[in-house]
Amino acid sequence: MNCPVQLPSPATSRVLLCVRDGDLRADIVVELSARPGLVLAAPADDVHHLVHRARGWRADVVVLDLTIAELEVAEVSRLLTDPAADHRPRPLLLAGDGQDDVVVAAIRAGARGAVPRSSPTREIGDAVCAVAGTGAYLGAPLTRRVLDRLTAPGRELAEVFPRLTRREREVVRYLAKGMSNAEIARETALTLRTVKYHVSGILRKLDCRTRAQAAARVGAAADFPLPVAKLQERAG
Repeated sequence: MNCPVQLPSPATSRVLLCVRDGDLRADIVVELSARPGLVLAAPADDVHHLVHRARGWRADVVVLDLTIAELEVAEVSRLLTDPAADHRPRPLLLAGDGQDDVVVAAIRAGARGAVPRSSPTREIGDAVCAVAGTGAYLGAPLTRRVLDRLTAPGRELAEVFPRLTRREREVVRYLAKGMSNAEIARETALTLRTVKYHVSGILRKLDCRTRAQAAARVGAAADFPLPVAKLQERAG
C-alpha cells in the first residue's frame, strides 16, 4: 500500500501502522480504509526508524504492535510525544496477554491508549478514531487492570524488587532517569567500574536485556516517575 500523494484536508487524520502480523495488519487496513477522515501510510515493519518516519509524515496516530516493540515501547512513546518536538504523533498500543506492565509504562510515557490484539477490527478502528480525535482509548479487558495500576499508590523498590541490594536500588533510580554510567558514578560517589558492576547485576536480576527495558519495568511495577529520555542506551 503506497502513501497517499494527496495532502490530507484539515479534518483528516494520518495513521501509521507498525504491526508485525500480516493478516492482522491487512484486516486493520481494510477496517481503517472504510473510515471517513483517515489516511493510511505504508505500514512500518519495525520501530528502528519509526519516530523519524512518523514525524516526517506528520502522522496523527501511530498504531504500535507490542509484539514488535515490547522492549522499546515506553521509549518510543516518550519520543513520539516529546513536548519539545514540533509534531507529536499519538501512540495507540496493540497489547497481548501478560503485557499490562508494558502498557502501563507506555501510557505513563505518553501513549494515548491500548486495545487487545485479539479485539475485533471494528474495535481497533474505534480506538484509532478515538485517539485521532485527541482523545484516549482503553479496550474493555484492559481498563480495570491498567487503571488500577495507574492510580495505585507507589510502592517502594525494595517491596517490588526484593532481589536488588540497597546499592542496586539506588543505582536503578538514576538509571531510570536516563543517566549514563559516568553520571551515576558522579551522583553516587562510586567508581565507574563499580557502577557498571551494579548495572550488570540489575539487568540480570530483573531479567532485562537492556537499560531501557529495566527502566520501563521499574516505572511500571514500582510507580517510579520516568522523565522523557533518549532512546539510545546511555552506557558511557
